[in-house]
Amino acid sequence: MRGRLLSLRDYASMIRETQPSALKSLDAHDLAGVRERLFREQITPIIRLVEAYDQYAPIFLAYLRQFEIQNAKVLLTQAAGLESLQLWYDIEPFAILQKNLLQNRLSAREIKSRVTHTYLEDALQDISSYLRMEINLDITAAKILYQSSSLLDGQTRTDFQNIIFRRLAVLTVIWSYRLRANYHADNEDIRLYMEKFYNLFGGQAISQVRLMEETLNRHVEKLRKSGVQEPSPTDVERHLEQNYYTWLSFMFHKDFHSICSVVTYLWMLFYQIKNLLRVIDGWRFGLSAEAILERLICTERD
Repeated sequence: MRGRLLSLRDYASMIRETQPSALKSLDAHDLAGVRERLFREQITPIIRLVEAYDQYAPIFLAYLRQFEIQNAKVLLTQAAGLESLQLWYDIEPFAILQKNLLQNRLSAREIKSRVTHTYLEDALQDISSYLRMEINLDITAAKILYQSSSLLDGQTRTDFQNIIFRRLAVLTVIWSYRLRANYHADNEDIRLYMEKFYNLFGGQAISQVRLMEETLNRHVEKLRKSGVQEPSPTDVERHLEQNYYTWLSFMFHKDFHSICSVVTYLWMLFYQIKNLLRVIDGWRFGLSAEAILERLICTERD
């Protein structure tokens, strides 16, 4: 597993190639297709794990669902008439949603009907607000991961759930900042939106949320003292995601013989996929190597 993870040095070498090797055998005019094929290449080993290991299949499948939930967001973005890059994450043969749904330009109500009696049903019970549906989908992503922890016991289960709680904490703080900065929500509105996050899993993640809030506050205060303007939601998201990735890297190296090592690897692969997509987008928009590297979530060495 370790050999499949890219370090910052690996990304730097890739980005600085005169002819990007990732695009050599692909149609550079079909960058959406390039990105989708890259995802499928990276995710195929996980699909094989679902098929090969019945004991832990629900854990691997819950991980794949993290990507399908992004597909649901793409459909909802289209239904709301908003602009989307429309990257589709192909997790066949385990997909509930198929890519051809994009051609149908479904309404939110039609999407809701499509996911009846699936793991996505609860997330789309209330379709009155695009924002609420997006938040509910993130909550569903955390729920299905947590439910898969029932396969484990003892310290392994505790460690697994801590990975989920910390991930939930990152999402909670990101959404809180996003609501304030992008939607100009006041403290009471933010509290109402965030209650669902706080109440998940009997409130067990609240301590992790407080930890993430403190981490962000220290980061913002440091920026203010250095004279840097208030960070954007994108800057905040990157800082918290990097913090989470660094912690995952520590957990990954902690015990290679635990299923939690596999789970942390899956999350690190999640970020690697996002990084590779950012590299392709950077090439597409003509960004400098330094600008692309600044957008990546990784460590010096994995």
